Amino acid sequence: MDAKVAIDLHIHSTLSPCGAEEMLPPQVLLTAERRGIAVVGIVDHCCARNAWAFMEAAPAFEVRVFVGLEVESAENVHLLALFDSVAAAMEMDRIVSEHLPPLKNRADLFGRQILVDEWGESIGVDDRLLITATDLSVERVAGLTHELGGMSIAAHVDRSANGLLRILGFVPPKLQVDVFEISASLSVPAALARYPDLLGRPLITAGDAHCLADIGRAVTTISRDLAEAQVDAAEWGRRLAEEVGGGA
Repeated sequence: MDAKVAIDLHIHSTLSPCGAEEMLPPQVLLTAERRGIAVVGIVDHCCARNAWAFMEAAPAFEVRVFVGLEVESAENVHLLALFDSVAAAMEMDRIVSEHLPPLKNRADLFGRQILVDEWGESIGVDDRLLITATDLSVERVAGLTHELGGMSIAAHVDRSANGLLRILGFVPPKLQVDVFEISASLSVPAALARYPDLLGRPLITAGDAHCLADIGRAVTTISRDLAEAQVDAAEWGRRLAEEVGGGA
């Protein structure tokens, strides 16, 4: 029988204003490794400028890394866009940046947005307001992710803040995401009981970690074969959806 391993596809870095300053590449990846997490997704709000640092650091750890963004749609819904290359993540970053309002971050209110290198050394800050909505629809965010060869995940769909089902109340029929993420505060059976729209859809859980203590607080288990499959992010997302099935 194929061994099972844990994944956590929703982890923030110091570039997220709500992310702790300890969320640096070596610390994040070492924490994941020590907690037996085989695959991680590193995302920051509407930005992927720390993606390269995590990819550079990744070979030193026994953790597979996908990088990308947590994009806020025009409807105030969060979606994860995850990629297996820095180039693809940065192209998504470029597109998303064109659809952000021209506002400056208030570090005193929201927190600093720190850029780091692979060693975790600070190399600057991003002074744009990143924790805000784009003018892209949920369908367009998911579509762009797939066009660029990534996997699309509807983030914490059950959460009152920026969750698909709590904001819209339903799953748009044209929304093409690979999987739906349940927040750490709710189990999959409880989510299915509360939100009938999730029945028959591929579901995962993830930590939405903003500090080291939260890495792996909610995980999904998958086959080791999938964790190690040498395929791009789009195909990996498709296989993930197949493996987790209908959330039953």
